[in-house]
Amino acid sequence: MKYPQPSVSNPPAARRILIVRLSAHGDVTHTLPLLAALKRQYPNAFVGWLVEASAAPLLENHPLIDRLHVSHRKRWLSCLAKPAQWPSLWQEVEAFVRELRAEGYQLSFDVQGLLKSAIWPWLAKIPLRYGFKATRESADWFYNHRLPPMSIRDAQTPAVQRYLDFARAIGCQVEAPEFILPPLPAQTAAKVEVLLSLLPLPSQPLVVLASFTRWPSKHWPMGHWAQLLPLLLELNVSVVLLGAASDAPRATTILGEHAGSPQVLNLVGQTDWPDLYALFQRAHLLIGLDSAPLHIADAVGGPKIIGLYGPTAPGRTGPVGGQHTILTAQLDCQPCFERDCPLKTTACMSQLTPQQVLQQVRKALGLAASSAPLTQEPWA
Repeated sequence: MKYPQPSVSNPPAARRILIVRLSAHGDVTHTLPLLAALKRQYPNAFVGWLVEASAAPLLENHPLIDRLHVSHRKRWLSCLAKPAQWPSLWQEVEAFVRELRAEGYQLSFDVQGLLKSAIWPWLAKIPLRYGFKATRESADWFYNHRLPPMSIRDAQTPAVQRYLDFARAIGCQVEAPEFILPPLPAQTAAKVEVLLSLLPLPSQPLVVLASFTRWPSKHWPMGHWAQLLPLLLELNVSVVLLGAASDAPRATTILGEHAGSPQVLNLVGQTDWPDLYALFQRAHLLIGLDSAPLHIADAVGGPKIIGLYGPTAPGRTGPVGGQHTILTAQLDCQPCFERDCPLKTTACMSQLTPQQVLQQVRKALGLAASSAPLTQEPWA
């Protein structure tokens, strides 16, 4: 598909560029093709990236990033409530601004489009500051080069393509999104190998469940995950459950009586973000929500993906490539792009059944088709 090209008027010589994408983890992953496009067009350019501490591990030692600037915004905000720490806070933030200025960036791309991201290139006195028009929080006040607005409710244009508009705006020729990841540290690969060695049958297909997300409206009911798990085990696959430590109680609900199954590996709270790069290189299939693990798996390019989408739009944040499947209930209220269901039903997620997901699993793994009819057509 071809996307409208932003106007290019005397594009500047791209020599020192700062990308600003602070968070969240999936959005940072979606910005990687912008980095690749810049370096492909301008291989000698010095490209920095400003990111928040929580997402920094996704970018550490990236071969295309010449300088990674890490913002500790959350810690800085917590210091505001403690007047005794204000002097040290001021010194640290001032030093951070000096760090940005010292690199002599000539232009910046604020991909995030929020006040927390737009202010840094302005404080760093970067001459050419690019961002989207009509941003939230009036962030576009800090830009002097504005791209067409990026609506968070645009259900059709992939977010990754809108991020690539920054590269197009300075004359880059961009085709398909290119995800280039940092090299995998030996200790990370070894850690994942040790974890996977706990599964007794390494020859079985490896299915990863990414069952958790921060948005309540995106959740697939825990009971549905619990029903799906034994159906997967009947297919003679190994199942890995991912999540943060805070997801442990919900993981217990999903695992139920299968918590001790030798086919199931519960990695909730046991993996860091770079570990997922190694894990997804080994996985055959990921079943997940519109959240960071799904987007990281898409960037890795290892497993096939079955995405369960409700309040958000697969046309905007769906995985790239025809080998993936998106299931959606296709209700009239979709997509609403709301963190909490406006109708208080979350029907867009609850109406997706474990049997529908199982049928797509069979197709993805090349198994015999189930006799149960598919009542919802997967998005393509």
